[in-house]
Amino acid sequence: MAPGVDRVKRAKKIFFVLGCLLAFTGLVAGESAADWEVYVSGGLGISGIEVDTDGIAPGIPDILQSGQASDASPLVDGAVGLAMPMDELIPRELLADIRLPNWPVRFEMEAAGLREYEVDTVSGGQAYYSKIQATTLMWNIWNDIPMIAILKPVQYTFGLGRQPRLRQWLEPGSIYYGVGVGLGVLEFRGSDNVLNGADDIYDFAWNAGIGVNYAITDAVDLSVGYRYVGIGKQKVDLFNGFTPQPNASLEYDNHIHELRIQFRVAVFEFLSPWR
Repeated sequence: MAPGVDRVKRAKKIFFVLGCLLAFTGLVAGESAADWEVYVSGGLGISGIEVDTDGIAPGIPDILQSGQASDASPLVDGAVGLAMPMDELIPRELLADIRLPNWPVRFEMEAAGLREYEVDTVSGGQAYYSKIQATTLMWNIWNDIPMIAILKPVQYTFGLGRQPRLRQWLEPGSIYYGVGVGLGVLEFRGSDNVLNGADDIYDFAWNAGIGVNYAITDAVDLSVGYRYVGIGKQKVDLFNGFTPQPNASLEYDNHIHELRIQFRVAVFEFLSPWR
């Protein structure tokens, strides 16, 4: 079976299971009536990679390897998090007269995978095929800014009035932004039919994103957004069969861009511990 077909079938199975779990969680979750909440989220999307390669292979003279390539892959992610109002991050007594907005701040642990990219590099006139798999475990922090909070200064500045119909549509919505850091688990496999390279790498990873949330119910939110995932430059040694080639290596400079759709479900609510 072709790798692409197998990858699509595996993605469909994961999407189906993820959808069933989120649907069940949404049914059992009650209405949110407290300041703090524990939530679970699951999402899927498209992950695209841009790779610049640079390296050297043995020859007379040595063969330079270089090139640019890109590919796209399905993406699946899941997270567990804690959401709280910004003004409840620390006890209010410690803030004196300072009052922060009550915009939600979310702290979460997220795992994302199923990324599998196929790229190629020119190697002495031949194509060096590479397969890259990337799994990440991130500690993220997101801030949700209600759309109403953005609309109010616009209304006041331009004298637009209250516009109740527009406010009704915007009330469930918010714009989110945030960053995260964590661990990237990377697998590199490649060959030009003479040389081959393979390595499993654990390295620092980070991400930054922005998007839109919309509350479907009091307990369920839908999010759509973009994020950039940084996994850094990675270097893989090259072999001739099983024999290492001295000073022969290939360096990958990776840039990952992702579009994601997520469902977030509140599963437990409680009052602020600072009160």
